[in-house]
Amino acid sequence: MTYVLALFHTLLCLALIGLILLHSGKGGGLSSTFGGGMGSTFSGTTVMEKNLTRLTLAVIGLFTLTTVALIFFG
Repeated sequence: MTYVLALFHTLLCLALIGLILLHSGKGGGLSSTFGGGMGSTFSGTTVMEKNLTRLTLAVIGLFTLTTVALIFFG
């Protein structure tokens, strides 16, 4: 059980690194390369950037849960 949880935790860690790198900084970031510059909403952020933020928050939540689970099971 612990090994499977540790593997899942490692995969979430790598996904989190990739998602954070995709976010745009001051210069636009990698998300503008994949079409993030199109279709902006009224708030000034793009739809792709909002979806990327939601996905990142979901992965952060799962990463936190696996961290806590590894503390209790490890």
